[in-house]
Amino acid sequence: MKIQRLFIYPVKSLLPIEVSIAEITSEGFRFDRQYILVRDPRSHPTIRPQLAEHLTVKLVYKLVLFQPSIDDDWSELTIKHRTAQPESSITIPLTPSPLSCLEAPSYQVSIFGTEATGVDMGDGPAEFFSKHLDIPTRLLYISGSGSREIPGAAYIPKHRLPLTIRAAGDHFQPQRIRFADAAPFLVTSTASEVDVRSRLPPENQQEDVLLRFRTNIHIDVGSVAPFDEDNWRELTVFAEDGTTPKAIIRCVFKTPRCLSVNADIATGSGSPRSTQVYGLIARDRRVNKAYPLKPVFGQWSFAGPNGALLRVGDEVRVTERGANDSLSENGGNSQKGNSIAVSQAQ
Repeated sequence: MKIQRLFIYPVKSLLPIEVSIAEITSEGFRFDRQYILVRDPRSHPTIRPQLAEHLTVKLVYKLVLFQPSIDDDWSELTIKHRTAQPESSITIPLTPSPLSCLEAPSYQVSIFGTEATGVDMGDGPAEFFSKHLDIPTRLLYISGSGSREIPGAAYIPKHRLPLTIRAAGDHFQPQRIRFADAAPFLVTSTASEVDVRSRLPPENQQEDVLLRFRTNIHIDVGSVAPFDEDNWRELTVFAEDGTTPKAIIRCVFKTPRCLSVNADIATGSGSPRSTQVYGLIARDRRVNKAYPLKPVFGQWSFAGPNGALLRVGDEVRVTERGANDSLSENGGNSQKGNSIAVSQAQ
């Protein structure tokens, strides 16, 4: 098996940037989901004045009409509206300077029950997104600790918390997240992708359905059966020599999907009934006991060590299998392969 595609999402709920190399941090890939769009709290009062409601693609399909890109020296993020006439885009720092954030208003954002602080990026981005979404919008950058607690109690057996990734020797690295839903990575497979595309009408089967599922790490599994990833517990990624392990990916939860997968990427509206992926996979993919009514595609995952670089083409092996939904009393009966320690990156 090999890594076929890698994606980062600098702004939550917008389209991804496909990359050939990505750096693991303790909160996911570097630059992933560090920005978020929220309804302007001043136009939409909440119970807590400083709590902002984030915009999600499952309710605002127009979010898929924004395509981010990163400049060659990885300093600027440009976001282009794909269908606007005349062309419309905005460029912001990929990573804002601490000084620029110092006096900016900040808000709390709650996702899956845990909160992070977001710093308002000013009127320019707000006007750009408000114009194209027809919603009073503010763009926030994650601040404070730069991460938030994992909402693990909702889906991970208590005996497996807190989540850590094995590094050198007996050292473990704590895992947190930024503005991702519930885990820093989503892992998917080519066999499952092909299965989903085969359910679409023939004229739609060339669609890049991964854009609907928002994967981070897409693995070419060759002739392996679709949805084999349901049973993955641990993956080991190897260096170019094929023998030196450089990263561990820990799969923790079969990912329940929401209505965001029904977004029509081309039009920024809801898909016609015949191409509504949610219903197409709900027929036989309600396989997570914790969410029995929701279809599953992919695995929420964690990875380490910090600083490890994943590349397209890296060899991947399944080194542990077993059940991993939250109703599994003892975390499932795992079948452990050889124990592999990953050296801490310098």
